Amino acid sequence: MARSMLSLSVRCRRQRGYLLLELLLGLLLAVVLVTLVFKATGTAGRSFGCLHDELQLQEARRHILAQLEKTVCYDAQSVRLQADGKISCRMLEGCKQVTVYSDKQGVYQRTRTNKGTGVNPVSLEEVGVFRWQVRRCSPQMLCVSFDLYRNGRSLRVTQYLICYSARITDDV
Repeated sequence: MARSMLSLSVRCRRQRGYLLLELLLGLLLAVVLVTLVFKATGTAGRSFGCLHDELQLQEARRHILAQLEKTVCYDAQSVRLQADGKISCRMLEGCKQVTVYSDKQGVYQRTRTNKGTGVNPVSLEEVGVFRWQVRRCSPQMLCVSFDLYRNGRSLRVTQYLICYSARITDDV
C-alpha cells in the first residue's frame, strides 16, 4: 500500500498546468485590477481638468485686472464711466483715447489716436466674461466686477482700482 501511495504522489507531481478554478480566479483578479486602474486614471484625469479650468480662470482674472490697472490707474489723465458699462479714458500721452468695454463674452480695449482706431482683446479667448459692471466709488476710486466662466466653472471678480493721475466722472 505504501508503494501505491508513492506512485500516486509521483504521478501528481508529474502533472503540469493549473486547475480551471485557479485560471478563473486569476482572470477575475486581473479584471478587478484593470478596472481599478482605469477608474483611478479617469478620476485623476477629471481632477486635472478641473484644476486646469481653475488655473485658466485665475489667469484670466489676473490678466484682465493687470490691463485695467495699467490703463486706468497709471496711464489715464481722465476717466469717464458711460451708462452702458464702458470705461473711457483720455491718456497722458497726447491725443490717445482708450475705451474698455465688455462685448460677446469678452473684454476689449479700443484705442483711438490721430493715426486710426484699433481694438484688442483684454480677456482670454477660452474664458467667457459675463455680468460686467463698473461703478464709481469716489472721485479717484473705481469698482469693477464681472464673472468668468469656463467649462461649467465660474469665478466672481470684484476689484477696486485707485486712479492715481485721473479723476473719475459718470455719464448720467
